[in-house]
Amino acid sequence: MKIRILEPVFEVSQKKKRVCAYARESSDSRRQEDSLENQTDTYERLITSNQEYEFAGVYADQRISGYGEMMLAVLASFAQEESRSMSENNKWTIKKKFEQGEIMINTERFLGYDKDEYGGLTINQKEALIVDFLYDMTLFGLGNSRLKSLMNFLGVKTVTNAKWNESTVNGVLTNEKYKGDYHLQKYFTPENKRNQSRLNRGEVQSYYITDNHPAIVSEEKWNQVQAERERRKKNRNIAADGTEKYQNRYPLSGMLICPYCGKNLRRRMVYKRKIQWLCSTYIKEGKQACRGVRVNDTEVTKQNITEPTVVEEVNVHGKKHYRYTRKADFISGREYEPECAEIKGGGVLQGINRPRRTVIKL
Repeated sequence: MKIRILEPVFEVSQKKKRVCAYARESSDSRRQEDSLENQTDTYERLITSNQEYEFAGVYADQRISGYGEMMLAVLASFAQEESRSMSENNKWTIKKKFEQGEIMINTERFLGYDKDEYGGLTINQKEALIVDFLYDMTLFGLGNSRLKSLMNFLGVKTVTNAKWNESTVNGVLTNEKYKGDYHLQKYFTPENKRNQSRLNRGEVQSYYITDNHPAIVSEEKWNQVQAERERRKKNRNIAADGTEKYQNRYPLSGMLICPYCGKNLRRRMVYKRKIQWLCSTYIKEGKQACRGVRVNDTEVTKQNITEPTVVEEVNVHGKKHYRYTRKADFISGREYEPECAEIKGGGVLQGINRPRRTVIKL
C-alpha cells in the first residue's frame, strides 16, 4: 500500500478586498440626478485608485427611496412564514414520536438517570440515593421547606450543581419518571409564545407510558408520597391548583401584610414553641429577597383586625413598636392606627396623621 502525502497549498499573493458602494437620490429633480451620477463616479474612482481594493460595482437607487423598506417588509414576511412552517413541522414530528412512544429526555437536567449508548435511561446510583432520600424524608414528615434547608445544610447539590429550593424539591417528589413511567407532553408551548412552557391541563394531546424505564422508587412509595402531600394540602386548606393558600387556616391568615414586599405574613412556631407571624418571602427565600417583618401572635390578636392590614416594625427610643395600617390606606399613603393605647414594653405606636413619604434611590 502506498501513501501519498498531500502538502497544503499556501496562497503566495494576498487577495484583494472586494469593495462596492451604494448611492441614492432623495427626489426626482434634475439636480439630484446629477448628484447621483457624481456620487457613482466618485465612489468608483476612489475604489479603483486603491491597490488593495477590487472594484465590485456601485448600486445606485434612483427615485425609489421607499424600495429598501418594501423589500425588507417582504423578506421579513417570508422569514416569518418560514419560521412558522418549521415550527409546525417540528411539532408534527414530535407528536408522531410521542404517538410511537419515543421519549426525549435531557439527563443533564434530570436527577437520578444517565443515558446508555442506545439513548435509553439507566439509573445513576449516586444520584438515585438523593432521590430515594427525599421520598423517605417526606414520608418521615418533612415538608419541602425543611427538605430544602436540610439538603443545603448537608452540602448536597442539585443536578445543575446549584442550591436546593422548594420548587426543586417539589419537582423531584412529583415526577412520575422516578417510578418508571413517563408522561409525554406534560408541558407545552402556547401558540406565538416562544420559550414559554405551561403545564398541560388538557389544552393539547398528551401520552402516558408505564414501565418505560427502570424505577428508582417503587410505585407504592411514589403513591404514598403523593397521598401524604395531598393530606398536607387539605390540612393547610390549599386547593389542587395552589389557590386559596393559607387563606382560612387561622383567623388572621391572609390579613397581615409585609410592608417591604407586599406578601402575606405566615403563622409559624419558632424558638421555645413561640407563635409568630413572619413574611412569607423571608421564609421562602431568606433576607436577601426581603428583610421581612415578624410579630408575635399574642400582639396581633389584640388589634381586632378585620381587613387586610400592613404591619410595620418601628423603633422608638430603642424599643420595638408596631404600626398597623389598613392596606388601602397604606397604598394611598394615609396612615391609620386602631384606637387603642400604647402597650407597655412595645406594642402599638401612636398614630400620626400625615402623608406617607416615599424615598426613591436614584
